[in-house]
Amino acid sequence: MNLKFIDLFAGIGGFRLGFEREGFECVYSSEIDEHACSVYEANFGENPYSDITKVDPKEIPDFDVLLAGFPCQTFSICGKQKGFYDTTRGTLFFDICRILEAKKPKAFVLENVSNLEKHDKGRTLTIMLDSLHELGYTVNYKVLNAKDFGVPQNRERIIIVGSIDGFLFDFEKLEKKPVISMKPFLDKDGNFEYLNEDEYTLIDKKYINVQKSGLIFVGYRNKKIRTVGVRPGTEHLSRVHKQPNRIYSAEGIHPTIASQETSGRYWILVDGKVRKLTLNECFRFMGFPENFKKVGTIGQLYQRIGNSICVNMVQAVAKEIRNQFFTKGVNVEMTEPMQFLESIYQEAIAMKDIREAGLTKKQMDWVNAIVEKEETQKGVFTVTFTSLTYKCLHPEQDVRLHQANMEGGYSGRTFDTKYVTPFLKSKRFYGAMKESGWLTRSLEQNIPYHKDFPGKISNKKVKEAFLNILDDIETNKADPKKYLKAIIKGSVVEKSKKALVLINPIEAETKLSINDIMLYLHRHFYYKYKSRGASILPVLALYSVYECIVEELKRFKGKKLDALASHTSSDRSSGATGDIVVRNEDGSLYEVVEVKFDIAPDSIMIEDAYKKIATTTIQRYYVLSTESPIDEEYEKIQAVVSRIREEHGCQVIINGVFPTLKYYLRLLENTDKFVERYLYNLANDPEINYEQKLAWNIITNEEND
Repeated sequence: MNLKFIDLFAGIGGFRLGFEREGFECVYSSEIDEHACSVYEANFGENPYSDITKVDPKEIPDFDVLLAGFPCQTFSICGKQKGFYDTTRGTLFFDICRILEAKKPKAFVLENVSNLEKHDKGRTLTIMLDSLHELGYTVNYKVLNAKDFGVPQNRERIIIVGSIDGFLFDFEKLEKKPVISMKPFLDKDGNFEYLNEDEYTLIDKKYINVQKSGLIFVGYRNKKIRTVGVRPGTEHLSRVHKQPNRIYSAEGIHPTIASQETSGRYWILVDGKVRKLTLNECFRFMGFPENFKKVGTIGQLYQRIGNSICVNMVQAVAKEIRNQFFTKGVNVEMTEPMQFLESIYQEAIAMKDIREAGLTKKQMDWVNAIVEKEETQKGVFTVTFTSLTYKCLHPEQDVRLHQANMEGGYSGRTFDTKYVTPFLKSKRFYGAMKESGWLTRSLEQNIPYHKDFPGKISNKKVKEAFLNILDDIETNKADPKKYLKAIIKGSVVEKSKKALVLINPIEAETKLSINDIMLYLHRHFYYKYKSRGASILPVLALYSVYECIVEELKRFKGKKLDALASHTSSDRSSGATGDIVVRNEDGSLYEVVEVKFDIAPDSIMIEDAYKKIATTTIQRYYVLSTESPIDEEYEKIQAVVSRIREEHGCQVIINGVFPTLKYYLRLLENTDKFVERYLYNLANDPEINYEQKLAWNIITNEEND
């Protein structure tokens, strides 16, 4: 079968070499870097120079597989756009989507740095996957390492594979050839660049070991070492030294060859001598053939190979693309759980809205209850999803009997762990748990999920919806597939709603006054929220201002601000009572802030706090509330505060949240920094919900209209 591919963001042709080795034919290539184009032309006889953002898909020949090692970019999302695909507009990834939409190839393979999984708190990858799903592709991804494919380099890259025909790419079938040593890949002779013995230090053998990555750190160049977070006497640790100064043994494998290292400062210990890795060895460590033509300066070539892809890894993927999608793929049983999930997922996202699932109003209400609380009730979401999936595949099974030791039961947890949770994670569902939904204590009980199930699910509406759905499919013989499609579609719609960027009012006005900022905060704290949890907002605001003042005020010199802990947790391992903790250099407590929302301070509150700080060296303890103490408590509070000062020395300060914020804002050189920190924390704190983020945008828009 003559399969054709296009090579986007082609670089010097690493993707192309891997697919051509498996018999695929390249019919189009695109690259904008002029030097990369010259190397590509020297080896493939064609110059791929073009700007992908200006390419008309109609000009691209028909093809079967799209290949692209694209740059990673942050997406700008406003929440009012039509879908995930639309949210990528203005990025290079959008141009990949644009070509996929126009040409509808059978498959694609995308490559990026492994950090894409965590980029922008995982938001970037989520948008990419949902955009590809929206275009009709079944998608799977995995981080692969070059060292597992016949080259001695620890190089992790994320590979994303999609099929238009609904086939889920199985990464476990990739043929691997792990490598543990550089030695067989090194040049035997040549004009090597050696270091003089006085230019480096080899560490004591007792400190040398093979790292999990396969690297063996053996020494370092006598250059300046890192200072931040480094303890004396730790020179034997590789992290203490900057990458260009580290020396690795040729008995192990090599670290990632980076595009930023244009001087090729990769130092290895070979036969007792320290030398630089040669350019030819760098290309060999990426799987490029010996006859590959190298055009341009040495610095340019180091950059090109560092920015390329492991050819051997690509070849292994290409082989399985052919096997799974074009040869054996057509015979895959659609009843296999993962394939079934992929199939029904595609059906669900193709629906215009949740109503197309064909459920009654009551059934829709149950689904909405599960979907709306997907992020906070992950266990219920996963167990519901698993139960419905199993019922679709095994209609004879009563899925309320969720444990194998129940008479007529099955192991819901096993099925979830093996199939459902991996599927939910691959699709970036907010309800995806780390291992299994059944690990939630309230759900993992040896009691059937009948309507009188006693498990303590915190949200009563969610519990009722979950039990009613299972009762409906078992007692009333409702269609589990309709429920499953509705839940999938509802989840995707909710995720789309939540993909919004917070508006920065600074962009609307060149300078906000302190009074303006206080007005925004007051309205945000006291917005009419339907859900609970607004009490975290004053904490977030005060923490944001502390992030600014610890950098600017002299009294915080040498002090460290702890990361913001869980607002809902009362068990603090730090031993401090408070929402905001500042420490001395030795880790002891310096200052703690306890924030109260609509709770007036009283003497009992101060007494309780004193019990927890009495044995510490804390100097200041703040109780900041949005409410003032009632009149009869003033004298009692002052008496306790005075006693603490006499007995302990700690200064206890009772004040209002808003006056404190206003006071600290006046001390800042630039209040814009506070607004930026508040928005960052608002966007990234896991306990902030969508409603609170949306409220900020509504308030900001109203103020600027």
